[in-house]
Amino acid sequence: MNPDYLPALGASLRNLGQFAAAHEVDDRTLADIAAELDRARAAVAGARGQRTANRCGRHPGAPADPTYQNGCLFCGPATRRPATPVPTDFTPGDVLRFYDEHGHEAAADRFGPQAVTRAIALRNRHPSTRRPGLPAAPPTEESEY
Repeated sequence: MNPDYLPALGASLRNLGQFAAAHEVDDRTLADIAAELDRARAAVAGARGQRTANRCGRHPGAPADPTYQNGCLFCGPATRRPATPVPTDFTPGDVLRFYDEHGHEAAADRFGPQAVTRAIALRNRHPSTRRPGLPAAPPTEESEY
């Protein structure tokens, strides 16, 4: 038995009990009762199955990862891996100048891949969409602005 489905089953049964107090039953009410019965049947079918090692609400069918709190292999690495901060001791213009002179690999080794990606994205962004406070990319010969 899988006890993970018991709260859903209890909620469906409580909702069905509320329909008993309704004095007027029309087609809409019958459709609601049928839908609630379907939800209750699905919860019973789920409770009959094996308990999954994964208790993730976002990825219920994902493979299990016992080292993460909810057992989800998809959620585990994303929350364990902190984002690498983009260094702030240089400007995107510095990165782009070095990138143009020495190439992608050398720029990624010196400034880091995130800083190079950010600088290239800023270079390709139209001037009207640049956020205030971010320096504009240096103009190149082929650029028209």
